[in-house]
Amino acid sequence: MDTDIPFTIAGIATAIADGQTSAEVVAEELLARCRKFVHLNAIIRQEPDALLAAARAADMQQQRANKTLGPLHGVPLLIKDNIDTRDYPTSAGTPALEHDIPAHNAPVVQRLVEAGALIAGKANLYELAVGGTSFNRKFGDVRNPWHTDRMPGGSSSGSAAAVAARMVPGALGTDTNGSVRVPCSLSGVAGLRPSCQRYPYGGVLPASPTRDAVGIMATSTMDLALLDHVLAKPSPVTAFEPLPDINLAGLRLGRPRGEFYRVMDNATAHIIDAAVALLQDAGAVIIDADLPEIARLTAQTAWPISAYEVAREMPAWLEQRGTSLTSADIVTSIASPVVRERFNPDVVDLAALEPKYRKAMNTYRPQLQQILQDYFVEHDVAAMIFPTTPFPAPELAEDTADLKINGELIKHGFTAVINNTVHQSAAGIPSLVIPAGLTDDGLPIGLSFDGPLGSDRRLMAIGRAFEQVRGAFPEPG
Repeated sequence: MDTDIPFTIAGIATAIADGQTSAEVVAEELLARCRKFVHLNAIIRQEPDALLAAARAADMQQQRANKTLGPLHGVPLLIKDNIDTRDYPTSAGTPALEHDIPAHNAPVVQRLVEAGALIAGKANLYELAVGGTSFNRKFGDVRNPWHTDRMPGGSSSGSAAAVAARMVPGALGTDTNGSVRVPCSLSGVAGLRPSCQRYPYGGVLPASPTRDAVGIMATSTMDLALLDHVLAKPSPVTAFEPLPDINLAGLRLGRPRGEFYRVMDNATAHIIDAAVALLQDAGAVIIDADLPEIARLTAQTAWPISAYEVAREMPAWLEQRGTSLTSADIVTSIASPVVRERFNPDVVDLAALEPKYRKAMNTYRPQLQQILQDYFVEHDVAAMIFPTTPFPAPELAEDTADLKINGELIKHGFTAVINNTVHQSAAGIPSLVIPAGLTDDGLPIGLSFDGPLGSDRRLMAIGRAFEQVRGAFPEPG
């Protein structure tokens, strides 16, 4: 593949459309990159022969039509392995589902395929997508391409690591408590958790349908915008709609220093302060305004909803698939003791959980949505900004491990990694993460931009404006 062609979604799509390269050449390049970085363990399953055959078919299709057939024609993308892809098993990172092949693509995958994308493989993940690390006792841990003794975050660990290492130009993940945004932050890539119901969610292993979302990962907001254009539109996919132009001069951004800056190591604080200074130098107006009720309402909303729905939805999901497997089959074969305990039927009592669930859905969630809506309106801010994660990538470990932050031991410290990534899914608002900088140890830190419900395209435009003042972000190694 010509080294002048960027290994990005937009770069590959444009080069194929213009005849500078072919889908087959791109697929060969991708497979070579995947072999080079196999030690990261980012991909659970890949079918090289099938990918090359699909690429050759895409090239033949384009030659016959004498035009590019979709905005992603010939672009290979990685899919998190809890999202259904026809002809690939959907293991969800757990033993019982290792050979479970769905009959159909998930709707999000189908939209990518109809736009011309090729499936590059299935990405490794935290088992059953219910943790924030890259730990997986069945398929092995995913390693961070910046430092391979560190984790890339989870649960969409393989998706983020593969994009960061430039094994693939883009990937799909899923996000309930930050499972797209945490690994994007710790791996140094751009990611979007979209507004609630912006993308179709069928064909995905459910954790909490109220809070789950398929999210997108790439190396820039321009590539995110391409993926968003395809996933947010019903078929047939129309011509790409550019992001709106955003002038940072005079743009008002909220900075909720209280809860979102409460737990943060010094290296992260330095990077985030420098990123905010870049925005200010470009004319952005930073409004320091807190959300005093955010922690309480997030906890009262998120955890009762997840606890109830994760227990309710697994049997329904299995029934829809027509598999002979039962929830008990899956739970008893879970490889991680930590994950097995979370699904323990002796611990999970739906009837006992239901009153708190109803209270969360009918009272606390509307209150959370209202205080966030009021924040944007009352302070007249386009977005609020804060560190995505409170620290850079830690060493590989389970979710229950302890951490040191600024020299202080934090028991079960990995719970702090999602401190700033739960309220968005509880309320349904979009959240964007952009790499802000590297620590002195060479580890990436992400800056989050939250916007009002439905502001996804404007949020990405703000992210693109930040990328322009930040400059090009380096690659690992």
